[in-house]
Amino acid sequence: MASAAQPALPDELLEDIFLRLDAAADLARASAACTTFHRVVSARRFLRRFRSLHPPPILGFLESDQPGPFRPADPPHRAAAASRSLARAADFSFSFVPNPTPNSWNVCDARDGRVLLYRRTGDAAAFADLVVCDPLHRRYVQLPPIPDDLALSTGARGMPDFDPFFDPDSKEEKHEDGEEDVSFGVICAVQCQHKLVTFHFSSVTGKWLALMFNRVLSLATPDMDLYRGVFKRHYAHGCFYWTMYGSSGMLMQDTREMRLSRVGIPIATRLQQKAVVEAGEGRLGLLALGACMLHLYSKALQNICSGTEEWHQDRTIPLPKLDADWRIIGAAKEYVLLEAVLQDSSQFTSFLQQSQQIPGATQYFTLDFTLDLKTFLVERLSMSNKPIGINNRAHLYTSFPAPLSFPSI
Repeated sequence: MASAAQPALPDELLEDIFLRLDAAADLARASAACTTFHRVVSARRFLRRFRSLHPPPILGFLESDQPGPFRPADPPHRAAAASRSLARAADFSFSFVPNPTPNSWNVCDARDGRVLLYRRTGDAAAFADLVVCDPLHRRYVQLPPIPDDLALSTGARGMPDFDPFFDPDSKEEKHEDGEEDVSFGVICAVQCQHKLVTFHFSSVTGKWLALMFNRVLSLATPDMDLYRGVFKRHYAHGCFYWTMYGSSGMLMQDTREMRLSRVGIPIATRLQQKAVVEAGEGRLGLLALGACMLHLYSKALQNICSGTEEWHQDRTIPLPKLDADWRIIGAAKEYVLLEAVLQDSSQFTSFLQQSQQIPGATQYFTLDFTLDLKTFLVERLSMSNKPIGINNRAHLYTSFPAPLSFPSI
């Protein structure tokens, strides 16, 4: 007599088991085990629950002001397998966007699986063409140009340089059927001599709005104020910050209270590379790069624009002992992206041997690391024979592996 078949586990129990998996790559492997697992894991209801409990992993980064390529995470990074899978499945050459001629479209931001591209149509163009794209699902939306009358009303018309980026405060809404709305926002910031102008685009309305902030104090000379490359943009606790090398302060734009303020910084950080980060509940963090060290300063948000509280140095974070030129090249949510350009490429052999990697790879001389702002763990992300370009900026690409990703456009 044949033995009775084992009763199948109900979908609700399988969901609870799969939600306890820490890594998205493990969930992707589980979904490939059998048709029942795949059906449970691929259901949008389950994926929404999983994505709400687990932040998307870092899969690599894209260099700013370049058409590519995507730099995936290398072994032994825990996301290396998912990163390689993404690199094979996605189109980071952006061949699916309009007129994809070589070097015509350049990367200016990445967030939530989307990439923001820009293209200058000519030397006389006041603003660039902008495209939001999903390289995994090969979808794109071309943004309408900023209206001339809107630009003229702010006095920002004719600015040759502006800074486009995703609005981190854009919230995805749900339709009545429970499906997510793939809405997004884009901001273009224009640095003028006596004011900051930001143009805001919403994919829900399909229109641009403009906000003007009069600048009480300038951070630099009038000529320096006109160039986007002088300023480094940061985002933390719902506000935007612009720092400038050598300046004693930074600009803070609070779009909720509609104000632009100047924030003083510790004197010791004036000539150091910096990143503005979130340093716990109610505190703003300033991460400064010293001699093979990162110094984290913090200050209460309610006192950020006043002199009633000095910046407090919370901790010093040692970096790997390498004879290298260290740089802060990007930040996204809880992570900071660092690059070490080795002064002597022979260091690579020793470093890889210590990391139990393949020795003798002396053709590489650039190492990329991430700093986890929760654990303060410095982890190697990738290695390359080409350093980040002249702007020293890159954008971390965080997403879920291909089987777990919704189309974001």
